[in-house]
Amino acid sequence: MRTLVTLSICLFAACKHDVPAPPSHEPPPMAADTTGAPGSQDLAPLARLTPVMASESSHRPAVKVPAEKLFDTLASQGIEIASKHQVLATVAAASYCMLGVTKDTVAIAVCEYPSHDAAVAGQKLLDARYRKLVPDAVREVNGSTLVTVANADHHPGVRDRVFETFKSL
Repeated sequence: MRTLVTLSICLFAACKHDVPAPPSHEPPPMAADTTGAPGSQDLAPLARLTPVMASESSHRPAVKVPAEKLFDTLASQGIEIASKHQVLATVAAASYCMLGVTKDTVAIAVCEYPSHDAAVAGQKLLDARYRKLVPDAVREVNGSTLVTVANADHHPGVRDRVFETFKSL
């Protein structure tokens, strides 16, 4: 009899099964994103840019054609710069860089270098590194300043006027 009770309990336990819970229509909780990938909430790496850019801004070399001079001259000649701001110069191996964008989205980057040779090296670096990413970028050096004009294939007149103005300064 004892074996029969034990066997019955084992069979009952083996046959018993849980009824699954009905499916939830709520999305599963998201895991915390700590990788710093685009779209993440981890903005800590950006905090390190502020002192770098402040240092670039306060240690600008004396150049023949500073970024502001070019942008002011372009504006006086009718090339309206819709926005302009400092950008990270270390990407271009420069001391200081500023980016201006026209209302037609022509991008004009002005980078200042400590010497003419450094500007030429910066031009070669940018041509080699970003040629595939920005194939229509055109670069010119004047003294120790490098100008890049991009996204101007549909506005060649603007591109040409930027370089004519840049060379005249």
